[in-house]
Amino acid sequence: METKYGIIFYKETSNIGDDIQTYASKQFLPHIDYIIERENLDTFVSKDKEKVKVIMNGWYFHHAENWPPTPFIDPKLISMHFTDNIKIQGWSASYPNVFDNFGKKFFEDNEPVGCRDVHTQKLMDSLNIKNYFSSCLTTTLSLPGKAEKEDVIYVVDVSDEVVEYIKSHTHSKVEKLTHYLTHEDQNKSFEERMKCVEELLTKYRNAKMVVTRRLHAALPCLALNTPVLLIKYDDPNYKGRLDTFYDFVNNVSESDLLNETISVDFDKVKTNPVKYKKYRNQLIKDCKAFISEPQKNAKVSEKEYIEWLEKAKAYQKTGIC
Repeated sequence: METKYGIIFYKETSNIGDDIQTYASKQFLPHIDYIIERENLDTFVSKDKEKVKVIMNGWYFHHAENWPPTPFIDPKLISMHFTDNIKIQGWSASYPNVFDNFGKKFFEDNEPVGCRDVHTQKLMDSLNIKNYFSSCLTTTLSLPGKAEKEDVIYVVDVSDEVVEYIKSHTHSKVEKLTHYLTHEDQNKSFEERMKCVEELLTKYRNAKMVVTRRLHAALPCLALNTPVLLIKYDDPNYKGRLDTFYDFVNNVSESDLLNETISVDFDKVKTNPVKYKKYRNQLIKDCKAFISEPQKNAKVSEKEYIEWLEKAKAYQKTGIC
């Protein structure tokens, strides 16, 4: 039986960073047979009841009650981010039971878990789930064609004060970009969304420099060899995700920049640190090995699926979230 491949996609996202994560996994797939909604992993059933190879990277998730994934998903758990409690921008999610009993068994059956950040790694350690620090899959990004560098600095989702400061300290053009997606963007097809990602990443690749508070802008810039400056901020809800990567990118706090406590030259930009490269190389190697490995136990029997459904229903009744 021909190996089937699926890709994780979050249609309802308001952050193109989720689409960038999807694009990062897409580059390793010889073809895509299934587009799998990230928030409905527990309902995915392949057409011929076969197992489907899926790179499971990125941030998880809003609907923790829809865990664990069905047995039709043959996962590579890599560059994953979890937290046991999140409160961001007015919404909250808590999902400790994802890591209990039947939910935890999914991780144990597919160990080790590649952790995108140290926070996730500590969480896995506390649960005795085998893991390692993999870094983020977006550091493996590549684009077709060659860079055509322009004298432009893209500023991505930073404050107006930072934008004005940069404009007053450079001779280059300064242009604002955002990772926020509109409802119109969310209604685009998968193919259109991937095209939008490629267009955005092409801008980053061609830029003189990118200044951002977005991790999913900063890390792709490393992969695309574009100098990037990450603006740090002190929101504890983001701390665990960002701290890990401060050694990977040039960074400065907003206050240090505006007060000129730390000097940044926007005309003669600094090259990026290279720490990310050893993780990037291993990520590429691991993903290629997973994709090329022949599929084992390609079919899921009806009995196996029914037993899984019974366990999942009983587990989900315990009240996650």
